[in-house]
Amino acid sequence: MFEKLALGLFILLLGTNLFGNGNSWESYDCKLLQSYIEGDLSEWPVWIQEIERNENGDLKWELIKHKAQYGLIGYYFGTRQKDKARNLLQQADDQLNENLEEYPNSPKLHSFKAAFYAFKIGLAIYKAPILGPKMASSIQQAFDIDENEPMGWLEMGNSLYNRPALFGGDKLEALECFKKSLQLFSNQSEACDYLSVQVKIFIVKAYLETGQTKEYQQARKELEDEYGAMPWIDEFLQVDLLE
Repeated sequence: MFEKLALGLFILLLGTNLFGNGNSWESYDCKLLQSYIEGDLSEWPVWIQEIERNENGDLKWELIKHKAQYGLIGYYFGTRQKDKARNLLQQADDQLNENLEEYPNSPKLHSFKAAFYAFKIGLAIYKAPILGPKMASSIQQAFDIDENEPMGWLEMGNSLYNRPALFGGDKLEALECFKKSLQLFSNQSEACDYLSVQVKIFIVKAYLETGQTKEYQQARKELEDEYGAMPWIDEFLQVDLLE
């Protein structure tokens, strides 16, 4: 309990006092993190709109916007709100394409493009033969720019995790990608990043679904020691996002 309260206070300080008026991109990063831990994404659509009013084409703002869109689309998948996922994905993908024209050398933007291809496959699995190679190409483009891009490794892991084994899926290999992603996220200087928490949860899920009971129990304990119980995780662990 103390650890959770201390973490919440730390995030609050980062999101407000350390960033003045609370309208910096860093403050939104911290709000996304805190609400993600709490399992309450109800404010994310509002925050995305606020970010859009502040961005002015700056890459940092564009990235935090796409990070929020990515998480919210995933949430809509997990809660079976695919109409909302489809609508937000179309808007986010259009914006991302514009950003890629302006910032073609951003590995994170290419990684988000890969993620959006994956979401499109989730909405229409029959498109996998066409969109799958495009997703792989976007991941490779990210790695060509920076092989240590954590979002690229996250999406590589997601691709391997959600693909049928017949088409190259491999949950154990995906787990190694998630571990690599987490290591790289940990090396970054951002004080708040919900994606690093998400990767830890994906690692817990991967241990569970590959029958690694001891590793699952240890990773779950470490997660709860750091962030609290997060009761919503139990439901998440049972969800197939691409059903």
